Amino acid sequence: MSEQANTIAVDFGTTNSYFCKCPVDQLSPVGVDFGSGRDGIPTAILYREGKSPLIGNWALHEYGEATPEERCTYQLRTQFKPDIAAGSIASRHAEDFLMTVLLEAEKQHIALMPDSCQVIFGVPSESGPEFKQALAAIAKATGFGKIRTVDEPKGALLYHLWHKDFSPSEAQQGVLVIDFGGGTCDFALMRNLEVLHSWGDMELGGRLFDDLFYQWFVDQNPEAVQAIEQAGDFYYVYAYLCREAKEFFSMTMARDRNETVNKSIGRHGTLKGMTWQAFTERASVYQPSEALNRYLEDVGITIDRLSQGNRIDLLDWFKTCLKEGLASVDASTSPISRVILAGGSSQWPFVYDMVTEILGLEGAHLMRSDRPFAAISEGLAILPALQHSFDSIRTNLKKDLPAFCEERIGPLVKKITETYASEIAADVTIELFDGKIRPVLEDFKKEGGTVASLRQRTAIEKDAFETPLKAIISQRADLLKTGLTDKVRAEFSKWLASYRLSVPEASLSEGQGFSVDDSLLERHMPDLYGDIVETVGWFVVAIATGIGASVGGGGGVALITSGPIGWLIGALATGVVAVLAVSYGKTRAKQLAESWVTPAWVARRVLTDHKIAKAREQFHTKIKEQLCAQCFTLYEAFKNRISEIAEQQIEALSEVTQL
Repeated sequence: MSEQANTIAVDFGTTNSYFCKCPVDQLSPVGVDFGSGRDGIPTAILYREGKSPLIGNWALHEYGEATPEERCTYQLRTQFKPDIAAGSIASRHAEDFLMTVLLEAEKQHIALMPDSCQVIFGVPSESGPEFKQALAAIAKATGFGKIRTVDEPKGALLYHLWHKDFSPSEAQQGVLVIDFGGGTCDFALMRNLEVLHSWGDMELGGRLFDDLFYQWFVDQNPEAVQAIEQAGDFYYVYAYLCREAKEFFSMTMARDRNETVNKSIGRHGTLKGMTWQAFTERASVYQPSEALNRYLEDVGITIDRLSQGNRIDLLDWFKTCLKEGLASVDASTSPISRVILAGGSSQWPFVYDMVTEILGLEGAHLMRSDRPFAAISEGLAILPALQHSFDSIRTNLKKDLPAFCEERIGPLVKKITETYASEIAADVTIELFDGKIRPVLEDFKKEGGTVASLRQRTAIEKDAFETPLKAIISQRADLLKTGLTDKVRAEFSKWLASYRLSVPEASLSEGQGFSVDDSLLERHMPDLYGDIVETVGWFVVAIATGIGASVGGGGGVALITSGPIGWLIGALATGVVAVLAVSYGKTRAKQLAESWVTPAWVARRVLTDHKIAKAREQFHTKIKEQLCAQCFTLYEAFKNRISEIAEQQIEALSEVTQL
């Protein structure tokens, strides 16, 4: 097989089947339109005596428009897919259907050509080996060759991954795929792109709701039954028209459950006054009809639960199936962060209600494609191309990451943090130097006093500054958190988007707010990229701690004791020594300098306005320099966090390429 061959993916469904083609070297899936103007084809085959069979819409249209005499020679068969492993009749219908699909494609010059393509068939993850073996045998016999079977939930997940509904690393987490279709209800908990646990019920599916709507119609139009039988319309009405009514009602209820729905059932009457309340009441006491039993007999299978004749709550059946499966899952090791809804029956409003209730998830964590019917086939079709694309992306990510951090994140962090540090330095200078220290110096100039008392008073003001310092840091913290985090996040998102990737949602959380507490060190630690907020918080703590050390000692430059202010007080002490040396000599003057009551005139000569202004300028500069020096540490923290997230994406991409 050519390495550049196309991929054909088949979502062989109970109600509709979807065929999708995609080149192996580019992500451009194209759904196959067999002439109806839309993707997919009804999984229906019409056998005609003396003629070749018809499939899809042609089969349904021909049967619907046929005369009673013609129908005597027709056999319309649908919904046989779930039963291919259980009954030989269903298997024959499936084989005839798929063979006719290829013949029809050839007639319409549709280039399926499975003999020169990779062929992937989706299978419910809950299906056993008998089903997969039966499907593989049918596909081979019909001309699709040796197929590759892939769990349908993987197709749904790959579809949303390709559309960037979540990131590759999020796809490694707990994702629950619910495929509720015409003939199956399939739950699959996935992690690391593999099915970790699957469960469901291949007896529960949309065809039971088709039967419910058939009974609803018959209850309102009892006289129609005889006319349907006489016209040979039973199978058409039961398996097609009533299913149409069900789907129309379901879509209406998904939009507004307060609506009342009417729907004609061909020429045999109308289903009137359908409401959500009436539907749920009927669904809670559902009992299989003779029509369903008749259909099951036709395809040669028996469903134990349906053959017992007991009333069944269809909605509770779905809910119980979901809950029982989840009960066997260890939620601590496999937390569910996303739910993907696939299959036509997933559009029922009760599915959304029950899933959000049972899992306790917000609606935003549930996703359904705008084309839920075709999502699985497209997801399966792009698998080889996605693997090819992700292999290239993985290589480029790894190669480009260091330059991205150095050239785009580094300057961004430096610019914002330097602005922040300047503002902090200005605030501290105004609050501490201008508001506290300068008044002490001015008072000393005016009144005089000992150098020791001046040191003591400045130390008291420094100690009292701890609370205002926290207030300054806290006021500026939100600005830094918002400005820096958002800009780094935006830059990182833009970079990942250039590789068709997205930042994990959990990584974009705002995280916990941070504040400067009593210890200045205790911090809650959010997860993943939310740790950027935590990183900023640590930077804020470092600023607060650094300023405390800078101002009062204990590490760094002690601005009060030996920095600009310490230097100013030292200049005063030197002046005092010079004055005392005249009377007591230099040695004795040094001994008396700290305790001698300095006259105001001496203080004024030493503590000039120029020297105080110079000390203020140096005070501001030293704080700013020390805070700016911490920018590199913050950049390193951001780089490490971004590298960690990028590595997670790379690992997740590797999972896809090895799928």
